[in-house]
Amino acid sequence: MTRVVTALMLVLMLAPIVLVVWMSFTPQAYFVLPITSFSLRWYREAVSYPGFIAGFTLSAELAALAGLTAVACAFLAAYGLTRYPLPGKAALLGFFTSPLLVPAVVFGIAMLQFVNRIGLYNRLIGLVLAHVVVVTPYAIRTLHTALAAVPEEMEWAAMALGAPRLRMLVRITVPLCARGLITAFLFCFLLSFSEVTMTIFMTGPALQTLPIRIYSYMSDRIDPMVAAVSSLVVLVSLLVVFALTLVEGLRRGLR
Repeated sequence: MTRVVTALMLVLMLAPIVLVVWMSFTPQAYFVLPITSFSLRWYREAVSYPGFIAGFTLSAELAALAGLTAVACAFLAAYGLTRYPLPGKAALLGFFTSPLLVPAVVFGIAMLQFVNRIGLYNRLIGLVLAHVVVVTPYAIRTLHTALAAVPEEMEWAAMALGAPRLRMLVRITVPLCARGLITAFLFCFLLSFSEVTMTIFMTGPALQTLPIRIYSYMSDRIDPMVAAVSSLVVLVSLLVVFALTLVEGLRRGLR
């Protein structure tokens, strides 16, 4: 019974994705099933469409900046929660992960009001800050687990031999939890790259990520180019998942 339920869940989750990818190869100017012939027409259209190219570049830049910033902040927060006997540690961890409890629409409206007041609306820095708040809880969860697996005795030994805490962090702690850092960054990158609900409140005509470009394009017309772009986004997600798997395989190989 469990296998049947699992198989049914997989079908329900993967069927829409498979259907979109399948329809992206149609040579027709409209969606049609079944497809009698395959063509890369709409992929050529997608990679030559200026709006999608600009949106992809912006999404990749935004995801990279948000991921790096979130991992840096999350590492410091997770290290303090893991290594120091702070009062109310559980409450602090709950506070750092509280953005997960806020609906994306509510958070988007609140962040819009905030960045508008400080003059960062429709600017990349404001969008980066908003994405950092959204993805940091995931990075903290990942790094909190990674740091808990690092033997604290090795840090004590390094400092006992005269290494300052900063050098100890760079030479001992960071290499030992490198897999957690890479995993947290890739996870944050993927979440930021595909985020649309909150981002739609934060962007204007001059600053539109790829998901917002797709949404705007579909507001005017719907053709298989949307399916082709969506398939490319799925490909990016699969590459990130493959990178996570590669990191895990590298860790096992080193062991």
